[in-house]
Amino acid sequence: MNPYEPALPHPDPLAAEQFLPVLAPAHFETLLAELSGELPLVREEAARSLLVSRARLLRLNVEQYRVHHEQARAQLNRVLAETGLGVRGSWARQQEHLEFMNAASSGVEHAYTRASEQIEEARAVRFEALAQHGITPDTASAEAFYQQQALADLAREGQAIRPPEVRSGSKRVFNGFATFSKFFVGVISGVSINLLFNPESRLYLTLIALTAGVMFSVLLLWLVDELAYRAKLAPGREGRPYLAWIAAVGALYLGVEGFLNWDGILRVSAQIAANAAQQGQLTDLSTSVDTNAVPQHWSLLVFTLALVAMAAGAALIQGRERARGVLERERLAARVALLKQTGNYAEVARRADHVAYLEAARDRLAPPRDVTSPDHARLNERVLSHWEQEREQGVQTVAANLIREARGVQEALEDFAAQIHAARFPKPQRWPRFS
Repeated sequence: MNPYEPALPHPDPLAAEQFLPVLAPAHFETLLAELSGELPLVREEAARSLLVSRARLLRLNVEQYRVHHEQARAQLNRVLAETGLGVRGSWARQQEHLEFMNAASSGVEHAYTRASEQIEEARAVRFEALAQHGITPDTASAEAFYQQQALADLAREGQAIRPPEVRSGSKRVFNGFATFSKFFVGVISGVSINLLFNPESRLYLTLIALTAGVMFSVLLLWLVDELAYRAKLAPGREGRPYLAWIAAVGALYLGVEGFLNWDGILRVSAQIAANAAQQGQLTDLSTSVDTNAVPQHWSLLVFTLALVAMAAGAALIQGRERARGVLERERLAARVALLKQTGNYAEVARRADHVAYLEAARDRLAPPRDVTSPDHARLNERVLSHWEQEREQGVQTVAANLIREARGVQEALEDFAAQIHAARFPKPQRWPRFS
């Protein structure tokens, strides 16, 4: 049963009398008969004969008005029938469309309610199934269920997978410094290259040297990261060549950086000594007591090499961590595929996915939308307005002619009544007085 009520009212049928704002011919005939009954009361023969003739003519006028009244009534009925057919058709089409939409909406509402009840039942079944296997009840899909089951199996076998690391503030700072160290070491190398190949300190050569140093540092550290990643992924002895390459690249990196920094330190020291000599502030080194003492610029070289080694170590750790994450994901995916292949948890997985399937089916429930409804409604309104205008024009034309004729008959009857009254009660004649 449709709970929706029709949105459109039902128009009542129209009658011609509703559009005839005039008196019926019987009223004029009654009035004329009453006035004709007063004619014998007129004393003068000539006036009575004239009024009788006038009454006969008025009777013809009233009869003619009656004929025109019947014609106007028939014409109005024809106009109302012709236009009413179009109006009723427009109302019927609109009513059918609304009934269709109401019925569709009612059916969708009932289907939505039934789907919601089925979803609640499926959720209860899923909760019981997941609780029996020790899985969190908020697991919403079969894939999530298989992943949790695979994690539990791997943990039971001693191959636990670490959860994703939480990006704490210290972790972000460490990653930032590790990235910054690549560029900082590259800048130091660029300065050393600039001192080696650009003693005149030309700007374009300085920019080229800094760029070359940064590129050398970043590319070698990326190579260390990638080699560590591949060495971790390689099974068994296949990773040993990568380890050799890591050692070679690390040695090359440390050697090149050590040479460049040592050369740069020596050049800077020589430049400082030359500047001091020019200012007369150079001291005699032969007067030094400890002639075998290590120069102080060795400490700067050791610090630079330690910084380079830490940058390479950070790249090595990042590569291995990245490979570890890939290996754990592959191991988890393999265990999930194995669980799916065995089919031992197929029923639980189906119940876990059943809720999502029912929710998707409920979301697809929507009233069938008629894409032509706006155009259909506008066209129906234009058709309805056309038939209403036709009815108004026809009614106004017929009613105007009939009102004009009725007003003429009424005026003639009023004039005839005035003549009868004057003939019955003539005014006394006043004779002039002679004094």
